[in-house]
Amino acid sequence: MPKGLLCLNNSIRDQIMNRVDLDYVQSSICYRFENLNLLIQAFTRKSYSEENPGTENNEVLEFYGDEILDLYVTKLMYKETGKVSEKGFTSSKSEGELTKLKSAIVNKRMLAACIQNFGFEKFLILGNSDIQNKAFESPSVREDLFEAIIGAVAVDSGWNNDKLDEVCKNMLQMTTINGYLEVLVHEKCTALNIEQPVYSPAMYPGYNIDFGFDLFNARLNPGMGFTTKNPETGLHEYFVTIGEKKFLGFGDGIYQAFLDCNAKAFKYLCRLEIAKMLDNMDLSNPVSVLHELNQKKVIMLLGYLFDEYHDKDGNPVWRCTVAVEGLYGDFVAEGISKKEVKQKAAAMVVDILVNAEEN
Repeated sequence: MPKGLLCLNNSIRDQIMNRVDLDYVQSSICYRFENLNLLIQAFTRKSYSEENPGTENNEVLEFYGDEILDLYVTKLMYKETGKVSEKGFTSSKSEGELTKLKSAIVNKRMLAACIQNFGFEKFLILGNSDIQNKAFESPSVREDLFEAIIGAVAVDSGWNNDKLDEVCKNMLQMTTINGYLEVLVHEKCTALNIEQPVYSPAMYPGYNIDFGFDLFNARLNPGMGFTTKNPETGLHEYFVTIGEKKFLGFGDGIYQAFLDCNAKAFKYLCRLEIAKMLDNMDLSNPVSVLHELNQKKVIMLLGYLFDEYHDKDGNPVWRCTVAVEGLYGDFVAEGISKKEVKQKAAAMVVDILVNAEEN
């Protein structure tokens, strides 16, 4: 362990964060610290260290955490959008699209919301100036705390990549996934020139345990009043309305319900986008149709697989299987020529896409 990190003695530590506080933070991020002083340092602002000489603050840990988080999200996008084949590397998203998505996942609002969801801001160790300015309410301060915690885990774990990935995943949790999908839904609505989505939580009488959820455009008041939890099903519910279409999401928690309604809306918008494109395309050549959709990144065409066999009379028969990411089914055609079966298999996919909006 590097020197200079054991900066708080036990008496100071107990005054600032007690054992229950420390256990709560560690349980929330699913990581146990070997050196608890590092965890406390992650919560210590410069304003406090300036008033208490010999106390280390979280600025450098924040710097390391920022870099680690960027790498984690970059790897996540690579796994979700990249594909390696014999021909090389391909991505379902362009550089500009990846940049936009990364900004949607890692930004001040999202990271601050994650800290708020955990309630970690109440453990911040602040100097008098920060206390007077209510720094714990600042999104920038909460963002810094998020990154500092990751930096502290890096130092404590000896930069263990598996542990860092797990902590990043647990801390980002549903908030950034929801934010990522929410951005995509808004982008699709803009591209299709239709009304922007309007979100609303379900409201059932009862004790609301979902207080503080105001990340998007809903605010639930704490205490007796309303809850998003359906008393009959035991599941939380959330709505998103796009024009005349309404999508209801379900989940064990409010974030899962929000994710579910966004996922349903996004699936509908993708189908609507494809249907509108197909209205203006010549469908007489299905192979060309799929190629154009793939070029425009509306679908991700994984490719065609060919094989040849002979029927009982010894005549050659070609079989073609086409695969498109996200479409499940047997898109297999047989015929006497390779060109013929390719068109037949592609036609099966086009037929599914043409009728997708109705499903």
